[in-house]
Amino acid sequence: MSTELRVYVNEDDALLFWSISAPIAGCRGFAIARRKTDSQGTRTEDFLPNRTGFENENVAAQPVEGQAAVVKPSTEWPFQRFSWTDHDANTGDTVSYRVIPVVRDAAGALQQQEGDASDWSPERTLGAAAGGVFKPFFNRGFVMSQFMARYLKERGLTLKQFKATISDEDDKTIRKFLSGDLRLALLRQLQIAKNEGTEVYAALFELSDDELIKALAALGDKAHVVLTNGSITAAKGEPAAQARLRDENEHSRETLLAADVDVIENDRFLSPGALAHNKFLVRMDTDGHPAIAWTGSTNWAPTGLCTQVNNGLLIESPEIAQVYLDQWHRLREAKSTFPADLVTANGEPKPIGDDTPGSVRSVVWFSRTKKVVDLDALRAEVQKAQQGILFLMFMPGATGLFSTVSARASEPGLYVRGVVSTLPNGQGDESEVEVDLIDGTNQKPLHLEIVQPQGVAHPFANFAEEVTRKQFLSEVGHAIIHSKVVVIDPFSDDPVVISGSHNFSISASAKNDENFIIVKGDKELAEAYAVNILGAYAHYRWRAFLGETQTPFNGLRDNDQWMAPKLAAEASELRFWGV
Repeated sequence: MSTELRVYVNEDDALLFWSISAPIAGCRGFAIARRKTDSQGTRTEDFLPNRTGFENENVAAQPVEGQAAVVKPSTEWPFQRFSWTDHDANTGDTVSYRVIPVVRDAAGALQQQEGDASDWSPERTLGAAAGGVFKPFFNRGFVMSQFMARYLKERGLTLKQFKATISDEDDKTIRKFLSGDLRLALLRQLQIAKNEGTEVYAALFELSDDELIKALAALGDKAHVVLTNGSITAAKGEPAAQARLRDENEHSRETLLAADVDVIENDRFLSPGALAHNKFLVRMDTDGHPAIAWTGSTNWAPTGLCTQVNNGLLIESPEIAQVYLDQWHRLREAKSTFPADLVTANGEPKPIGDDTPGSVRSVVWFSRTKKVVDLDALRAEVQKAQQGILFLMFMPGATGLFSTVSARASEPGLYVRGVVSTLPNGQGDESEVEVDLIDGTNQKPLHLEIVQPQGVAHPFANFAEEVTRKQFLSEVGHAIIHSKVVVIDPFSDDPVVISGSHNFSISASAKNDENFIIVKGDKELAEAYAVNILGAYAHYRWRAFLGETQTPFNGLRDNDQWMAPKLAAEASELRFWGV
């Protein structure tokens, strides 16, 4: 009896699923061996670490103030589960894994049971697919508590000391890690335009990130920006028309205007009442033709880059870039209104490619639309799912796409996993977040307290509220799911990926400027998004599990009784992931 292993990757993570045909007597879990060759050619072989010890070792599940978290290799603290995401793999790394059962022998020593180990998995290289049209990028919002804990440990700082002494260099290091490849990929497109002297066209809901503002400003009159007034809330008794004169992007607008960027002083001032919610970019080539489009969920703000779970999608297709460029011009011409011709144009799908099953093709949609035709197109894709639906959603509402997905979650044989974030205090208040986890037939609510690092000289100082380290890890370590992405039948011959700014809600369809793209037939894109979604799902599912049990987690069970029920409970999931 050997362990069967499958490995899936995107540009920043590796996701492992493994299984066995029957429980193994005496098994305390699994060790995960990894061979890694980094982008510089340095080769290492080690075992992935675990931060959870055995219950009888009296190891705290959470470290306390002034005490570092204990970490041991998985040969000593094995994983009592059948899946794991390796967040320590990075873009450019080539990785291979082997999963080995760990048993306790008659003398009480832990031993690797080599006869039941998996083979080494085929080598996979993390990064966007070479030659592919669609290249996804992700940030690292949902692992920020782990990163911050390690960061403080390395510097020997308490939270109070960190808050008092945070430096510019600290801020840059934290920002670089949390923003991941997403920030780098976006900046790269602006730098290409700068180097080539070419033009860019951007439609932006939020623009407050200093680095991105500086990169846009450096393009001068080569940059053309439709910039909204953000998300404005009218004061009590204040007419909406009066509130609409306010501008949350005032500072960035002034900076761009001073740099001769083509941006209008009162462009797409729709809020309150509607949101000009796009965050897309078109870069032109040296001949003045559209070269690439960039879309996704990421607002051009520090929170969007670092403290929310977001994605960006680079589309290297002149045809699709032209679709987004045409929309940019419609928005510029519309100013702060929704003329009939704009809404009519939005109501027509923009297909690219021959609609042959298995071929890579796409459909672009914009809103606002009439009669929710865009949502109907989304619902039609969800209804076609035969194997599984994976998703991340933000503020989808009760009657948007989420209701369709949720209804299908109860169907036997259909694998459905996802995370939904909502803001109970409204769009402008991210101090509290309600999270729903969809897990087959069950919907599991989870309430999270969020600390948003913004509005201070060093934005990440707000992570260091004067609370205990345990509170920091359990409360501050949660990021808002801000991605809007659906993956349907990712391992079929014709997978579907949907991503963009659209919240999959009625208001996004009927009120706002939004966009999304439906990509069919791109297996590598579907795998990349599936890895990202399940990483987020597993992060929050663990916390929901602790809430369900109402009992403290005291560590790994020091017997083999954990295995049979877990293997049975996860059988359908393991089959979906190929083991």
